[in-house]
Amino acid sequence: MAADLSPSTMRLALLSPIHGQSIDHIARQLENYRVFLAPFELRHYFHVSLESHPDLQSDLTAFAEREGHSIVFTNRRQPTWRACTAYALCELIKTVLADQHTHDKVLIHTDTDLLVSGKAKNQLLNHRIGCGNRAFRYDKKIPWKWAAPAVADPRLKRFATEMLDGDVSKLRSGRVCGAYMPWSVFKTFGVIYNYFFKDDYFKRKPHRIWPLAEIAIPSILHLLEDQDASFQPPLIKVPKKKKVSCKSIDRMIERRDSFGLKKIARDTDSEAFQYLMRLQAQAAEKA
Repeated sequence: MAADLSPSTMRLALLSPIHGQSIDHIARQLENYRVFLAPFELRHYFHVSLESHPDLQSDLTAFAEREGHSIVFTNRRQPTWRACTAYALCELIKTVLADQHTHDKVLIHTDTDLLVSGKAKNQLLNHRIGCGNRAFRYDKKIPWKWAAPAVADPRLKRFATEMLDGDVSKLRSGRVCGAYMPWSVFKTFGVIYNYFFKDDYFKRKPHRIWPLAEIAIPSILHLLEDQDASFQPPLIKVPKKKKVSCKSIDRMIERRDSFGLKKIARDTDSEAFQYLMRLQAQAAEKA
């Protein structure tokens, strides 16, 4: 369903768990999103990992003030792991819901995601939800490496029991990177997520860590909308190969199945990253 909004009136909240020893990659991402999502009104909400450089938040604050970015940090910093940002999302949800600003859409992403096309705006304007539609199945013949800890997670069992009538076939799987939803849906989504998944399970059992949000987010959204609802893919794509080609970026833009890439900035000398920077510069000139 198309949103009754124009690009000049879209207010977008962007939720991101961030970490690092410098702000370089985050500063790059802020400019990337500003260019490709112009003229949306962007407000970034950040959770800084405990493992980050102690000056990262103050450095990023100074950068944002200098460059005119609207950013907000969570008051509480939770541990994050490479495979999971579940607690960061809890804090981000609390921070956004407590903020005095209202929004039209909410976009959840990570700090390694970069957009490659301004057509991402059309996706956000014309579709309600993006997070994928795959059913979650624990299939030993086609193993997902996180499936066993997922089915053993008592919080997910409780969610399925209380919200899905115990029917685990209603669980869905998707990605955190580039998931989006309307503000009206996010408010209920956030309450449900923090009700079922905010406890210290991973802190007590670190050997059972898995990317909880990849099931929690799409499962809650399908619960709120309809179990048979067909959602758009998330905006961000995870490259299948470490080396991304310029042609693969062009094909992705033409197919309109994704509008950004994860991890592409890890090698800023790569041909694909330099190509993305040229696309960004062209978009900035047109804006």
